Amino acid sequence: MGLEILIFLLVGIFAGLLAGLFGIGGGIIIVPALVATFMYLGFNEAIIMHLAIGSSLASIFFTGIASAYAHNKKHSLVWEAFYPLCAGITIGALLGALIAGNLSGVILRYILGIFLLGLATQLIFSFEIKKTTRSHNLLLSVFSGSGIGMMSSIMGIGGGSFSVPYLRYLGYEMKMSIGTSAACGVPIALFGSIGYLLIGWNLESLPAMSYGYIYLPAVIGISATSVFSASLGVNIAHKLSDLILKILFSLFLIVSALYMLAI
Repeated sequence: MGLEILIFLLVGIFAGLLAGLFGIGGGIIIVPALVATFMYLGFNEAIIMHLAIGSSLASIFFTGIASAYAHNKKHSLVWEAFYPLCAGITIGALLGALIAGNLSGVILRYILGIFLLGLATQLIFSFEIKKTTRSHNLLLSVFSGSGIGMMSSIMGIGGGSFSVPYLRYLGYEMKMSIGTSAACGVPIALFGSIGYLLIGWNLESLPAMSYGYIYLPAVIGISATSVFSASLGVNIAHKLSDLILKILFSLFLIVSALYMLAI
């Protein structure tokens, strides 16, 4: 149990840094780390991927709050962009959990890897695109939020890999996109984890201290360190230029995608 908790604490540190730096929930690190840890602990292989995703979302909720709070203090959170996205995210995150319950772990990993490669490519080729006006389309943002929430919930991530490119498309600079994305991770994590709790509630193969597809020791350990390291990531983000942030975010997406396709 001691080694297990140490792993969760270390994962939380890196997840928090990424949450603050890139406006993501850290699930791209949390999910693979939890899969490896659960395999080492001898958990039932049939439920490992879903347990990792549900636990990731539950811990992202606390990380997301810390990251969003830190970004808001630096005035890099656009509330008028957040609210319509949040409305769609609420529905999409619950729906995503229901869909994931019917997918195998291998399929979930491939979905995540392919989408991250696509998003990295999109971000790279839009480096020089500059929008002079922002297109505030309420219906588009609600619809996009539903898709972001659904895909993020399926894969156990905070949604920054999807919401940052979307906010960039609307014309927001990188720091504002990252800050708003961090806030979007909170409803994704909340409603996504509720979904995973419900769909896994009656399973008999779950390990002790699990509530549905949420493994409580992992959530506590990761959250304990990520809420503090998230503010450090925010401070680092505000010391870097938009170009550097875009390059780092693209590289992060590519590395994460290749890793998920390889494991």
